Amino acid sequence: MFKSLTLESAIVLHTRPYKETSLIVDSFTRNHGRVSFVAKGAKRPKSKIGVIKTPSCLFLISCRGKGDLKTLTHCEISTYFDPSSENFNSLIYLNELLIKLLEKEDPHPEIFDHYLKVCDFLKHLGKKDLGTHLRFFELNLLKEIGYGLDLKFEANSNNEIKEEKRYAFNPIIGFQPLKDSSDEENSYHGKDIINFSKGDLTSPDTLLASKQIMREAIDFHLGNKSIKIREYLSIQGS
Repeated sequence: MFKSLTLESAIVLHTRPYKETSLIVDSFTRNHGRVSFVAKGAKRPKSKIGVIKTPSCLFLISCRGKGDLKTLTHCEISTYFDPSSENFNSLIYLNELLIKLLEKEDPHPEIFDHYLKVCDFLKHLGKKDLGTHLRFFELNLLKEIGYGLDLKFEANSNNEIKEEKRYAFNPIIGFQPLKDSSDEENSYHGKDIINFSKGDLTSPDTLLASKQIMREAIDFHLGNKSIKIREYLSIQGS
């Protein structure tokens, strides 16, 4: 467990009030993963660290402490993402995914860099393109934490997925070819799985299938946790 950070690149995932003038902040740093810290006095009007309250930013932070909850000593804005208003909910969705799927102080620089790329796209993406970028962020996130999906081969087999077949999806073992046509309602076309594996979500059917596949996989690995923003917001493309 590290004792201090100096000008570390960080994203604020969530904040909550602490005492009268402070905040507890859950952040995602590039080199140390999820880090929680107290921003003492951040709610005071002239606080030097009050900038941590600014939404949709990449920060440079410094903090120290031996325990699980550090103390913020410095912060400054490095980049302001400025997502469009219609895409802001998707940023909240990504933040919640990171909070609930990543362990504390477990570095994932590739996920961090991918997040920044998605944030850059959020400024101007339309609904269809947004969905595409979210799906591949979700796919990469699961891969990086050890739950990657095999979109090329049938479950427990060296047989490649076939375009003309339909498949049931199990988040643990993957895609199983259907033997009974009565189960087609909860299955996926092989063509859509193959398109997803190639990064081609131009077909509306493939885009919808990719969304459903990722929803099943993420919900399974969340266990009894839930994505709260789904409960009260209609998230565009996710």
